[in-house]
Amino acid sequence: MSNSNDTPLKSIIETPLTEALVNELFHQQDKDGSFPATESLGKVFNVDFERIKQQLNEKGLQASISDEVYRLISTASVLFYFLYNSQKAKFPIDIETINELVSKARSELESLSLKDDPIVQTYIDKGELAVKFVISTRQKHANVCANLKLPQTNWESYIQTLMGLEK
Repeated sequence: MSNSNDTPLKSIIETPLTEALVNELFHQQDKDGSFPATESLGKVFNVDFERIKQQLNEKGLQASISDEVYRLISTASVLFYFLYNSQKAKFPIDIETINELVSKARSELESLSLKDDPIVQTYIDKGELAVKFVISTRQKHANVCANLKLPQTNWESYIQTLMGLEK
């Protein structure tokens, strides 16, 4: 399913952005803003999240935090997908820049007539919720990258590398 050993999430950024895909993604989003790293989400992007889970488990990811880390990876992947397709961000990107871009999108929305469109409003709300999940979970588990001896020093770099965005 995945493209290579180095970039198992590369097909995410190769997936065309469509209204149907956006609707499917937001349908899969949990109330906390996260996107679970499930087979269903993997099918949307033609990726195998199980492979990444297995690799992290082999490196010693603790079972007590594994679900949160998997959701961090899948949620950040979805956010990077949207940012990549918006062409408003240059990669690699850090988590604070993502937060700034979402805040800017909110400000732009408020100044446009689109603010009265409930669908657009819902997408912005869901995007903000996903960013909050990624930031809080990333901070909560910031030391795990070092503990697992991953080649990247933080989760956003690790995930962007898995997606082929760091090259």
